[in-house]
Amino acid sequence: MLTSLDDLEKNFHLQKVHFAIQRIQFALESYSNFNSLVRKELDYAVSKLEQNGNKINFDLSEDQLTLYLLSYVENRYLGLEASHEKNQRGHCDISITLADYIWHGEAKKHSSYLYLFKGYAQLTERYSTGTINSSSGGLIIYTKNASCSDMMDSWKTFLSKNAPRIHACKSVNIIDCPKNPLVFYSQHLHTVSKLDYQVVHYPVSLHHKPIDPDL
Repeated sequence: MLTSLDDLEKNFHLQKVHFAIQRIQFALESYSNFNSLVRKELDYAVSKLEQNGNKINFDLSEDQLTLYLLSYVENRYLGLEASHEKNQRGHCDISITLADYIWHGEAKKHSSYLYLFKGYAQLTERYSTGTINSSSGGLIIYTKNASCSDMMDSWKTFLSKNAPRIHACKSVNIIDCPKNPLVFYSQHLHTVSKLDYQVVHYPVSLHHKPIDPDL
């Protein structure tokens, strides 16, 4: 029986710990579940960066922005590790692991669509293995564009045109994200494993130009 505010607070914290363990147990059941957990963690991490866009701004380096992002993802006490530039057939920007499952990501500041494509090519044709425990990854796009939606539409068009020429399968499928219209997925047969490989293309909007009228 709870008899004090201290007891209530203790119980509340224990419930949060139990919930965190349940999330990890769910993720360990399959790679698909793990991928869902990674997406949830990315949603949270991106939202935190965007909320602090007045302090964490586009002038920071890609490495600095990515380290901020990963600080909201990693929970080593529960076995979820988020590493920056871990050796994975090269220096991969992001590696998120849980037991035998791994998710790779490249993070780029948007300066041109060709530069974003370089990151996509590194992820899909250099760092990733495309095996059953590593069949998805992501391209994180830091942007200061006033219209994030227009930028992502243009990137989707650029990717659709250019990705087939670097993949052995000579094709790529674009899948809209039902949860967030600014996010989309691409899928293709991995050049090495010949299994489906999915990439989430996720913008981080760091545009911050408030207009404060004179009062």
